[in-house]
Amino acid sequence: MSHKATNRSKIYHYKLDRILGEGGTGTVYRGIDQKSGEPVAVKVFHANFFSDATHVRDLAKSVTRFQKFDHPNVTRVLQFLHSGEEPCLIMEYVDGPDMKWYVRERPWNMDERLVIIYQICNGLQYIHDQGFVHHDLKPENVLFTRKGEVKLCDYALRRAKWFAMFEKENKLAGSVTPMYIAPEIIEKKAASPQSDMYSLGVVLYLLFAGQFPFKADNLQALYMCHLRVKPEHPSGVNRRCPPDLGDLIMRLMSKDPKERFETCDQIRIALANVGQSRI
Repeated sequence: MSHKATNRSKIYHYKLDRILGEGGTGTVYRGIDQKSGEPVAVKVFHANFFSDATHVRDLAKSVTRFQKFDHPNVTRVLQFLHSGEEPCLIMEYVDGPDMKWYVRERPWNMDERLVIIYQICNGLQYIHDQGFVHHDLKPENVLFTRKGEVKLCDYALRRAKWFAMFEKENKLAGSVTPMYIAPEIIEKKAASPQSDMYSLGVVLYLLFAGQFPFKADNLQALYMCHLRVKPEHPSGVNRRCPPDLGDLIMRLMSKDPKERFETCDQIRIALANVGQSRI
């Protein structure tokens, strides 16, 4: 997987050597901690991301909670720096590609793909157990180590119960990638673990059907698809996708959050039975 070179060389005590990714909230660089010599991921936020000083302080408080996260399928948040230079988030550096690369480059292997989804479910369940939602699950935020271990990154820095308040201020809708946004978020309802499950359903649709579930040429049309359109069954799009796996994906993409699963552990258990004979 190729990375962009960067003209920026340093921020705080981190030497920046290349761009790992760019998104709506900021640019992520690979950095070297000049104190320890260890590689890290450095997210430098866009200048207009923070609305005021209170927003910065709230994020700093959230980061203290994320620093306690300890799970093999969730990237570690190390530090939030915000005095002297632009605010930036220091995170664990993951040395492999992302799922976007995987979908494009890796040959079809059902067992391998199921193992990846098990790991995503494990990481999501851990985040949910801590009282948070990811809120931007997409292939670019599913990273792999060179040993093939899955790491979820760039999870939203807000606790689940706070979401309704932020949505009223229209600060959240733009933080979710449109192709993966759950219907209830479009309707400005509170996010929940089931919102992550919908996003996971879209990710699985891409992974096992080989294409996105909706075709739309503008944002409004795409949102209407999320709200009203039932996608074609994945096994009808790609015959290599077992029908029972397609059923699971369709359940994850239910318009009503209550029709999805209660927990990601339940998804993982259901995946264990995919493709097995019922005789």
